[in-house]
Amino acid sequence: MFGGFIFGFLTISLSIFTIYLLGHYQAISITTAHYSAKFFTVLVFAALVEDLFHRGLIVREIENWLGTHIAIVIGMVVELQHIFNPNSDLFSFFFYLIWGFTMAMMFIYTKRIWLPFFFHLGWNFAQPFYGSNLTGTNDMGSIIQCKFTGPELLTGGALGIEGSIFTASFLSIIGIVLYYLAKKEGKIVKSKLFKR
Repeated sequence: MFGGFIFGFLTISLSIFTIYLLGHYQAISITTAHYSAKFFTVLVFAALVEDLFHRGLIVREIENWLGTHIAIVIGMVVELQHIFNPNSDLFSFFFYLIWGFTMAMMFIYTKRIWLPFFFHLGWNFAQPFYGSNLTGTNDMGSIIQCKFTGPELLTGGALGIEGSIFTASFLSIIGIVLYYLAKKEGKIVKSKLFKR
């Protein structure tokens, strides 16, 4: 659980560090005055509900019935509900599909909800921690007050750092690696509909 949280936090951190090296992120000050336990509680609840429903129920049941590949596709599609979040755009559409793929793979590889849930929690905590919007929402508070500059493709713009091409790339790599490991270890489930 701790590892999943750190994994999610470090994935966002890597994106922040990348755009910092490119000169598009500037930390101005650090304070907890703009962040409260209330914000963190909201993040915990939101991640728990989403992961229990999307991964713990939908992906798990569809994988058992229709196999892993259909479960991955459905897991990607259900994440498109986020397209209605504030400041979503065309790139967001593709990001949510990538998010759905990688989160589904975390569940499929471990067969447990804990890795995707705590990764999600670390992911959600890291964005306002670094002063970024969270999935287009700008009222989640922050710990590091900062300034983002440069192309939205790199910084994520109003969507937040998760809308960055770097974040999407890192997330894709995680999902692809997990798929490779799941296939190598025989964790890809075939559809029961085609079994005799």
